[in-house]
Amino acid sequence: MKTNSISIPRDPLKVPKPIANPASAIIRETIAHHGITQIEAAKAMKISKAQLSDVIRQRKGVSAGIALRFQLCFGVPGDLLIRLQGQFDFQKAYHEKNGDLRKQVRAIA
Repeated sequence: MKTNSISIPRDPLKVPKPIANPASAIIRETIAHHGITQIEAAKAMKISKAQLSDVIRQRKGVSAGIALRFQLCFGVPGDLLIRLQGQFDFQKAYHEKNGDLRKQVRAIA
């Protein structure tokens, strides 16, 4: 039996505008889920409370080192955090600099 499916065209050049960093949200929610403070989490991860606070408040991104420490401490896959951070950074850069880059970069392909 054939079904009629409608294909929705997708423009690969359109990139959604990021609202919040999902990697920092996972870190914040995981710490809250375990019922500990950010200070306790930072001590367990052997990083400063300022570092952890900056990541949670989205002042800084999730580095590979922090992702690995978070994985070892809480069991959340570090590579997931890095992929989410990378996607967030790409979306943010696309919307901040897209206009200027299109004027500067010449397409070859």
